[in-house]
Amino acid sequence: MSTNPRHILVLFGAPSPEHEVSILTGLQVGHALLERHPHVSLGYVDKAGQLWTGDPLWQVKSYTGKSLPSACSQARLRKDPIKGAVLVQERAKRGLFGSIGHEVVLDVAVLAFHGGDGEGGAWQGYLESLGIPFVGSGSMSAALAQDKSMARPVLPVQGHKIAVADALTLQEQAWVNNPDGWVKKIAKLGKEVILKPARLGSSIGVERVSTKPADLRNAIERGFQYDDRLVFEELVSPMIEINCSVRKRPDGSYQVSACEQPVASEGALSFEDKYMNQSQGKAGTKMGSKAGSFGQKGNLSGPSQEGAKAGMGAGLDGQGMASLKRLLPAPIEDVWTQRIQDAAVTLAEAFQTSGVVRFDFMVKTSKQGALKELYFNECNTIPGSLSFYLWQESGVTFPDLLDEAIEVAKQEMATRIGRQKPFESNLLKQYVGS
Repeated sequence: MSTNPRHILVLFGAPSPEHEVSILTGLQVGHALLERHPHVSLGYVDKAGQLWTGDPLWQVKSYTGKSLPSACSQARLRKDPIKGAVLVQERAKRGLFGSIGHEVVLDVAVLAFHGGDGEGGAWQGYLESLGIPFVGSGSMSAALAQDKSMARPVLPVQGHKIAVADALTLQEQAWVNNPDGWVKKIAKLGKEVILKPARLGSSIGVERVSTKPADLRNAIERGFQYDDRLVFEELVSPMIEINCSVRKRPDGSYQVSACEQPVASEGALSFEDKYMNQSQGKAGTKMGSKAGSFGQKGNLSGPSQEGAKAGMGAGLDGQGMASLKRLLPAPIEDVWTQRIQDAAVTLAEAFQTSGVVRFDFMVKTSKQGALKELYFNECNTIPGSLSFYLWQESGVTFPDLLDEAIEVAKQEMATRIGRQKPFESNLLKQYVGS
């Protein structure tokens, strides 16, 4: 008796200011998986929160119109008592009983969301409730790391030589109630501050702001367009930024990648620096280095390989976060590289991350450029391009990175499900007559 193959589902998109960045990461992940796995499905969550599947989703141009191509189907996830996790692809409505669904049995999901509920814990909690293994940190870890104000109490700064910039968190209602008071409070952080929406990434909404009352008021109003909670941090200057990725291994340990130094066009990194710079050189992404490129055409066996999927990975490896100008490896002393990598592992343990994450640091320097003090900046539980370019520099290919992350995801879900035993009691019998 033949059985239907289990699919790997790549989930991306979702309502978020980082929606388009997530599409690029999702396609990069999908094509890297196709190098070794014949049964890969894309699950695109549109800006309204609707899940879609279909072969046109493998092409970037499918996302640029007012609506998706007609060959795409709405979909939903469900938990089947026999099959396990199932992706239901809705078909055209027929007869009295509505739509006819085509079911795909799932093996594991790979999360490629950025920002919003996709990275902030909601989708993680949903998949946990369905018992679907997924590559990425759990719901609690994701929620804490995504929220820059809530993450601060988790940081293990004592004894680990990791500094945290002084900061204030401003709720929108508190601003409405007392704007003058908050202008004075924020000004105490310095003549300039860094404004960050509490739950966004990709540098969206991040500004270096003067604390002059008029400038600060205008910046706050702009910030509340993105989030109802803003974080104001003291300006660390002069400084350089250093990023390091961490992955969880099957034995529960953490491994660190090479460190990178992003190159910003002006001061702090902007969205444009991260995602809209397609030039590459010595400071670029170093695609095609010793680990090779993940986007080569291969034996893409499986459904519809000759159509939308075949060859569509070409050029994606240098897109998204991978297009950022960077110095890789970071041109810093070995002792500082080791210190940053040790700090990244310490933070991964504190946040209990899983899958592939990236920790962003600031290193305060002297006016002459000497490195002085290490500051935590933020944790990205689903980093752009899953930071595959950092792992390539470390000798780990993108397919290898994903395969091990999938193994870890299955282990963790098996452990979680194994502990969910019903608690037997006679509580309800006392309400039933004998």
